[in-house]
Amino acid sequence: MPEPLLTIGIVTAAAVASAPLRQRYSAVSPEALTVRQHAEEVQRQTELSVALFHSKAMALSELTQLVAECSEENWDGYGGAAVEGSAVKLAREVIRSLPEDIPMPEFSVEPDGCIALDWQPSHIRNFTLSAGKSHRLPYAWMDGTERGYAVAGFLNGQLSPRVLDEIRRIYGNDTTFGIA
Repeated sequence: MPEPLLTIGIVTAAAVASAPLRQRYSAVSPEALTVRQHAEEVQRQTELSVALFHSKAMALSELTQLVAECSEENWDGYGGAAVEGSAVKLAREVIRSLPEDIPMPEFSVEPDGCIALDWQPSHIRNFTLSAGKSHRLPYAWMDGTERGYAVAGFLNGQLSPRVLDEIRRIYGNDTTFGIA
């Protein structure tokens, strides 16, 4: 009966990838640390599989490559700050939290070391979210002549419903959007 065990292993790995370890941990025992480290390693290995993690694996790979290119001060030749480790971690958490119906963003590093996640279905419609040092995510959008910006929290590993709705709207034809 090795097949059921293999199936259970794949299902378990997929579950770890689709519901990552986003929450903050309060356990401090050596055993808890060991469990957390092993679970994070399973998650990291699972994310490498395009078959299990779909387009998120590709997005995380692109992010890793960008971070490598911008990891030193003055990466842009204009005094750009090295990408912040906390920004990288937060950007990865955001990618992992995205529902399957949200397209993967493109990435760029901002001059202050934050990471921009950009959704741009056309030259007149876009949505940008900035991952930085805190779990407060500034974002801005443009939809034709309408523009706005706001700040949302990233709490318990979840983007706010408003942010998700706005990304969906940018990709759809819904024109009911409030300006902040």
